[in-house]
Amino acid sequence: MKKVTLSLLALFTATLSLSAQDSASRVQTTHIANILDNYRSLNNYFTATSFRPVGSTVGSPYLYDDWGRLWIDSMENKPVKHSMVYDANVDLQKNTLIIRAAAEGKAYTPESRYIQAFHLVKNDVVTHFVNVDMDGRLQFVQQLAAGKYSLVKAVKVKFERANFVDKGITQTGHNYDEYKRDYTYFLLKDGVPVKVSLKRKSFLSAIEKDAAAAAAAKKFLDSNDTSFDEQTAAGLVNAINQ
Repeated sequence: MKKVTLSLLALFTATLSLSAQDSASRVQTTHIANILDNYRSLNNYFTATSFRPVGSTVGSPYLYDDWGRLWIDSMENKPVKHSMVYDANVDLQKNTLIIRAAAEGKAYTPESRYIQAFHLVKNDVVTHFVNVDMDGRLQFVQQLAAGKYSLVKAVKVKFERANFVDKGITQTGHNYDEYKRDYTYFLLKDGVPVKVSLKRKSFLSAIEKDAAAAAAAKKFLDSNDTSFDEQTAAGLVNAINQ
């Protein structure tokens, strides 16, 4: 794996897009050539990596089996208005973004600490990620709702080898390798994560000191008497943000 320097970071930011005003004062976006296709000459911001779809193993350490389409939303704490669009994936086990350089047939991972937010699209489904400080370590987490309060989901991926045991009368384990995912949810306010579980009581406890939010949450829950799953939790957070 080839480690590269960050000396030309500003150049990378510029290559995302350049904006110019035309005679009608409309913004025209002029994209510079894909930085990844010029990796050898720029040699500044990426680490060479690899992406190989998992074969017969159950589950995957990746967000997608192949590639989605990536837009960077925030970089160096500034919104990116006109991001280049890349083929990309997320290695959930390593918590890294993978971007494909089509011209080289290779893949690279950017230095994550300079990227605050991005989203990917696959089969018309949009998945948002934000970079959050978790106990002193920046980590990409999936964003399910955003506003004054944000709901995010962190994932840990564990690889388990086949461990099937047949004792005649009883059988235990499984006869295949498997990637297992374990999800943890956090409610963010002012960037501070508070761990919550997918239970009404947990969310109400996390916002109990905010009278307006607590009232909005109660109103939402009174009108949504369904099982409290991830979708309901996101709806609750959107409701208290209104």
